[in-house]
Amino acid sequence: MIKQNPQALIAEDEAILRQELQTALAQLWPELEIIATVDDGIKAAQAIAELRPDIAFLDVRMPGLSGIDVARLAQHPCHIVFLTAHNDYAVDAFDQGAVDYLLKPLDMGRLALAVQRLRQRLSQQPADLSALQVKKPQESLCWIQASVGNQIRFINVSDVLCFRADSKYTRVITAKIEAYIRTTIKDLAAQLDADKFWQISRSNIVNVAAIDAVQRSDGGLALRLQAGDDWLAVSQAYQYQFRQM
Repeated sequence: MIKQNPQALIAEDEAILRQELQTALAQLWPELEIIATVDDGIKAAQAIAELRPDIAFLDVRMPGLSGIDVARLAQHPCHIVFLTAHNDYAVDAFDQGAVDYLLKPLDMGRLALAVQRLRQRLSQQPADLSALQVKKPQESLCWIQASVGNQIRFINVSDVLCFRADSKYTRVITAKIEAYIRTTIKDLAAQLDADKFWQISRSNIVNVAAIDAVQRSDGGLALRLQAGDDWLAVSQAYQYQFRQM
């Protein structure tokens, strides 16, 4: 059964096209409620997490994050329609479960077909966007969606100094903030670039580029990170990574 008043988000960096799409959708699908319009990928990811729309219209190429990256990051399942001026991304978009893929400038007939497809999807089981995160296991994690107090922040993995296990959570430590995610250290290690992030114990993964000093004594090994005074012990099982340092 189709939801009586489905809600949608529009993420498009061109103001004219945002308005054009909103006007066209009002004509083709009066019941659809546009709950947010944003102009970059980070705002789009935040809006999906906070507002939990049924549908997201995502420009493929936006400042901050691409539309495809936004879809990969989304933990709330919603139906995705990608927008772009180029058809180079079509195969990638459909491979990742998009309902449709619209070329700019918008064609009213083509948009009407997308609306029809969305109505059909809404009458079925909700899309599972978690699949987007494992479609391409060869790709390392680039962005992390984390909690800072009551806010959701999107952190570039390259800015992370250290991941540290903290009870049921993992603490994400950067030079400026500390945030929390629910992903375990074990699961994180499998998603990160092994050349850039080294697990040094059951509780810690460090950014190799952030290592400031390494200290050896009595067969033990410890390291200090940039912008930090604490020394982190390296478990014996992980010391092989430091042999060439």
